[in-house]
Amino acid sequence: MKCDICGSSRAVIHIQQIAGSEEININICEKCAREKGLTINNSELSLSLKNLLANFEQIKKAIEQKDNNKVCTMCGTTLEDIKKSGRAGCAGCYSEFSKYISVYLKKGIGACEHRGKYPFRINIMSRKMKEMGDLHLRLRKAVKNENFEQAAYLRDRIKLMERQIERYDSK
Repeated sequence: MKCDICGSSRAVIHIQQIAGSEEININICEKCAREKGLTINNSELSLSLKNLLANFEQIKKAIEQKDNNKVCTMCGTTLEDIKKSGRAGCAGCYSEFSKYISVYLKKGIGACEHRGKYPFRINIMSRKMKEMGDLHLRLRKAVKNENFEQAAYLRDRIKLMERQIERYDSK
């Protein structure tokens, strides 16, 4: 894993901060750790919790600054541009900045997936597809556990549901 600050060296420190529903992961290389005040004794990196916590905000800001200058390879939009306008420049921005966009959506909207209303027909189909996925998972688990009666029952339910979906889709 690469260092989040310099982006070139291999990270030797991995820090995870969880506050409420927000999670921050930071990976730091040896060189950047020294620069941020984390000491190295006897060729081993030793962390003082006091130094780490004191420098955490500074490290976080350095990473955010580096990330704000990141540029989409397809359209040239920066993360800073997306933050200001609230819009991605192209489809490539979503893959390039997916980590940041999902955090932004969770903070602003509360979720990364659509939670509004769907047309009635799509709503029924999406529920059936989700239920079918759950049945497939349960089927695999039953086969793995050699519970073949349960597996046969689930297989039959999946076939029945597939026929229902085909009929509903052809209308």
